[in-house]
Amino acid sequence: MGAQVTLLISHKGVDLHAATAARVMRDRLAGGERLVALGRAEFHTFWPQEAERGAGRDAAGAGESRATVAALLAAGRVFNPNKHHYGHFELSFAGERWSRPGFACRGQALPAGWPGTAVATDLGRADAGLLERLLGRAAGEAAVVDVCAFALAGDEGPVLSGVVWRLVLAPGREEPAALADALTVARGASRGLLVNPHLQGWLTAVRAVAGNGTD
Repeated sequence: MGAQVTLLISHKGVDLHAATAARVMRDRLAGGERLVALGRAEFHTFWPQEAERGAGRDAAGAGESRATVAALLAAGRVFNPNKHHYGHFELSFAGERWSRPGFACRGQALPAGWPGTAVATDLGRADAGLLERLLGRAAGEAAVVDVCAFALAGDEGPVLSGVVWRLVLAPGREEPAALADALTVARGASRGLLVNPHLQGWLTAVRAVAGNGTD
């Protein structure tokens, strides 16, 4: 069993990238009228080195992961405390590294439970509601679809960076996953806006539909 550590960075105020994208999607793309809200956060994720498991290794691995996250926060390139909020998450999983050559990332599902357990944040308590505080939440019968997009080449370091988009979608005839794909993946002049399928990989998760308690 391996581990995946993720640092999410979101804006404190209005995210102009998300606000502009949402306006274009509603005005120009088929199905855009069902977009209730669009959230965005940058993600920086890595997979700590695996070794023999044991109490000592687990403690050392946790210290290594937290030191890496602290270094990312302190570097100044990805996080500005005057502009951003952050969330540090850790997920135990048995999947592959997303940056591994040949990894299937053409709209496949995010690892179950991604991004994992909240470890730390500047938003008070690191709890089960942290992801919603960073990306936004749905209300009523809206569905939530998260799409993580990242470069397929050119990012071969230990930390993989990209963007996670959260689409909050009103009920309609088209399934949330299919509509999110149509709105995000750019396959034509009037289809998709946020992901370039020629240069990027993407993974998705359909979250619970507000009001019915299902995934």
